[in-house]
Amino acid sequence: MLNVTPEVEELFEQARQAVLGLPEAEENTHWGTCTFSRELKGNNFLFLYPKKDCLELLFKVPAREKEAALSLPFIEKNKGMEQRSWLLATVKTPGELAQVVPMLHQSYAMSKPFRGPADALPGENSRVLEMLEAVRQAAHKYDDVEEYFPYGTRAFRPRKGQLFLYASESDDWLNVNVRLPFGEREYALTLPNVEVPKYIGHKGWVAVKVHDQDDLDLVLAWIAMSFDENRPKRKSKKS
Repeated sequence: MLNVTPEVEELFEQARQAVLGLPEAEENTHWGTCTFSRELKGNNFLFLYPKKDCLELLFKVPAREKEAALSLPFIEKNKGMEQRSWLLATVKTPGELAQVVPMLHQSYAMSKPFRGPADALPGENSRVLEMLEAVRQAAHKYDDVEEYFPYGTRAFRPRKGQLFLYASESDDWLNVNVRLPFGEREYALTLPNVEVPKYIGHKGWVAVKVHDQDDLDLVLAWIAMSFDENRPKRKSKKS
């Protein structure tokens, strides 16, 4: 580990050991970042960033626990992943890390790969998990659909096809990404809860915040469209 103090190295190792003792925790390194997921190739629950004089930890807590977490002077909302409710802790002492460790265990519990409403933690909005379950059922009605976690994000695809759906939980809504045909995409982008996502927006995808049943009904129809948009196109036979 380059350009960090011995104290930061020790904090890094303490954080690793605090989560590697959890039964399904897996450690991975992506682009030089130390990440932890629940089960191999599962849902990410922790990112560790050793800095020169501190250790940064990125994790999640249930909505009702967030206010208490943010009352600590070394914890803030993570700007890059705020929509998905991630927090950033910048710790410099073992005492600060000790306050964060119980939150890492909560983040681990929230990363169970195939969660349902019964898996909601105290302080977590179970309605979000109910909507997630409806989205999962809509995706799995197609033959041989695989639900997996590329880069720690829930995604769906036929085992021999292309991705057609992403879904992730926030505090009070469900994030869904789908790919829509041209006319429907232009209509979708007129809605206040729909926007162009980063990285994949230029390929016809939209990002939707699902707050209620009306949003969910619309998304369930869009999942079918997205599946069709990503279905491999059959080559026409030459006459």
